Amino acid sequence: MSARPLTILSADQGVIEACQQAAQQAASAVSSVQVLEALGDLEGAGQIQGLVVVDPRFAAPLSVHEWALSFLREHQVLLFLITTGDVQEAAGLARFVGAQGALPLPLDVSELAAQLSSPFGAPVSQRPQPMEAPDGAALGASISSILTEREPERRELFLRAVADSRSGLHTAEFWEHRLEEEFKRANRFRFPLGLVSFTWDGELDDAALLDLAGVLLLDTRDVDIAAQISEHSLVAMLPHTGPEGSRLFGNRVLEGMRDRKLKDLLGETLEIECRSATVPDSSVPNARAFLAQVLEAEDCQLGA
Repeated sequence: MSARPLTILSADQGVIEACQQAAQQAASAVSSVQVLEALGDLEGAGQIQGLVVVDPRFAAPLSVHEWALSFLREHQVLLFLITTGDVQEAAGLARFVGAQGALPLPLDVSELAAQLSSPFGAPVSQRPQPMEAPDGAALGASISSILTEREPERRELFLRAVADSRSGLHTAEFWEHRLEEEFKRANRFRFPLGLVSFTWDGELDDAALLDLAGVLLLDTRDVDIAAQISEHSLVAMLPHTGPEGSRLFGNRVLEGMRDRKLKDLLGETLEIECRSATVPDSSVPNARAFLAQVLEAEDCQLGA
C-alpha cells in the first residue's frame, strides 16, 4: 500500500498532537501531515486526498454529518469523524454519510494509527460481530416454498439471463450489474472488494474456454462472481477479499490454468496473464475505473 497524506481539520491542540503521534506510529503509511484550523482554510487548500480526521467543531455552525456529505462529494478521501457522544451510535451515522467511522475523545493514538495504516481505514484487528446461527429447517422450508411457487418457465428465463451457456460462467451483463452494486457497497460500508482478471492473446475454441472457466470456478466461493468479460478475458469479483487474498487467489488460479497447457486455434501455447485490484481506494472514482485497473482498454466494456 502506498503512503497517503493526512489532513487534520481541528483547532484543538490536543486533537492535533494525538493525530500527529498516530501518524508517526503509522510510519510509512502516512506520507505527510497538514493541519487546517478553520473552514476558510479549505478554500485555498485545493483538492484534499488521502486521510482526513475532522473535529466536529471545525464544521460549526453546520452539523458535522451535513458537512461531511458535501465534503465527500468534492474530495476522494477516507474520512474519520471525531465524536464526543456514544461512539457506536456515532459510528453508524458516520458510515451512513460515507465516512469510515467515528473516533471517540480523547483520541486513542494506537487505535488511530492502526486505522491510518489500514488500506480501508479500519483497525487491522477489527472483526465483525458473530452472526446468530441460522435455523436450517426453517430456512430450507422457506426456500422450498419459494421455489415451488415459481413457474419453471420463469426460472429458466432467469438462468438464461445470468448464465453464459458457452463458458458456464455468469453473463457479462449480469456480472457488470453486480460489479456496480458491489463497488457501491464496498465504498459505502468500507468492505474490501477484490477484482482479478485472466487475459490471453490467442483465439480459443469452446473446449479450451470451458477448460479455463472450469479451473476458475473450482477456486471460487458461492459469493464470488465470475464471467467472460471479453473474447480474451475472464474476470472474478471477490467480495470481502483484500489485496493479499486477491493476489493469492489470482496466483493459484493462474497456476492451475497454465498447468492445463492449452493451445490456441493456431496451435500455439496459450500465454495467460493475471492482474488484481482492490477497493475501497480513494483514487478509484467508479466501477469503470476499478475494472480498468485489471483489463486492457479494448477489453474494458463496462457501461458500453
